[in-house]
Amino acid sequence: MPHPIRLFASTAMAVALGTLTLSGVAHAQTQPAAPMPSAPMPAAPMPAAPMPSAPMAAPMSSPTMSSPTMPSPTMASPTMSSEPLSAQLVDGLQGVFGTHAGRRRSGAKGFCAVGDFVANGNAERLTTADTLQRNKRSAVVARFSIGGGSPMAPDNGPSVRGLSLSLDGNHEFVLINTPVFTARTPESFLAFLKVRAPDPQTRQMNAPAIAAANAANPDWMPQIAYLRDNPPPASYATSAYFGVNSFVFTNRQGQKQHARWTFEPVAGRVGLTMEERTAKGPTFLEAELRERVARAPAEWRVLLQIPRAGDPLNDAVAAWPADRQTVEVGRLRITGVQAAGMAGACDAQMFNPVLLPAGIDPSDDPILAIRAEAYAVSLSRRSQ
Repeated sequence: MPHPIRLFASTAMAVALGTLTLSGVAHAQTQPAAPMPSAPMPAAPMPAAPMPSAPMAAPMSSPTMSSPTMPSPTMASPTMSSEPLSAQLVDGLQGVFGTHAGRRRSGAKGFCAVGDFVANGNAERLTTADTLQRNKRSAVVARFSIGGGSPMAPDNGPSVRGLSLSLDGNHEFVLINTPVFTARTPESFLAFLKVRAPDPQTRQMNAPAIAAANAANPDWMPQIAYLRDNPPPASYATSAYFGVNSFVFTNRQGQKQHARWTFEPVAGRVGLTMEERTAKGPTFLEAELRERVARAPAEWRVLLQIPRAGDPLNDAVAAWPADRQTVEVGRLRITGVQAAGMAGACDAQMFNPVLLPAGIDPSDDPILAIRAEAYAVSLSRRSQ
């Protein structure tokens, strides 16, 4: 078991390197193309003194950080590739994490669950959406995940956690446990991925290039800072989940209102101490949730956050202030988790955040606009 001080140093490096998310979640970890376990990626523009690296998951070569001459900053800019931007994003994830047949390109480590969502009617003044009408009960298929493309991503790492939901197959959510996304635009997210791709020969990441790119792209920093300042959750059931994009809700009078989702755990937000992270090890979240819901459902209060005039409506890296009005619109319950090692109800699902009932529409957030297309590309490549 790694020493807590070494785990802390590894955490600091990983957070400084930055996280990798597309469907909302990720860890600064990469692998060669073969679907084999590897070490969590040591990372980050930290002080020059040597840092201990993360524990090895298998006795094999893993990417490391190199220290070449400091390059010029990498600014996010439109790509010149003839490939659609959605495909380039999936290429970017593969460039960092490799490919793993049958796995999602982001959120590769995850599992399915089932439950229900019951609306309380408080959203009726905001929207005609069927899933939000009073006492409406919707069957839920869910997937919990750790972001990024490694199926061996450690559960105790400083990375994004994800929750995807399908309500009756006609209202879907893609949520993460940070209130902001990795980058403001798809082009910026692509630059974020490209600068973190390891050298194909040495499997080394270029630490100075990453440091320069972080400094040149301030929109990457809100999520990195959030992960630095908040510990990994002790359970999927003790994490809040956020919709980082706003949606437009339309009521019976035709009035429109932007809002964002927050799922607040009934059990409270509980993170891991450094000692608990060491003791828990890299694989515990799935079993913990399975055991928890066998005793009683895991539950979340489902809230809509309402912006004030002047709040950014189409910026996934700008969280709205905590004092903004919230409306509790229902409750999510997770009542079962797929059996260990067995196929789950969510395995074939894409989870499309713009699959919405009448009365809810996507905002103009450019990250939201690209997500469904990128997920479709990822789905098409799972057999590769």
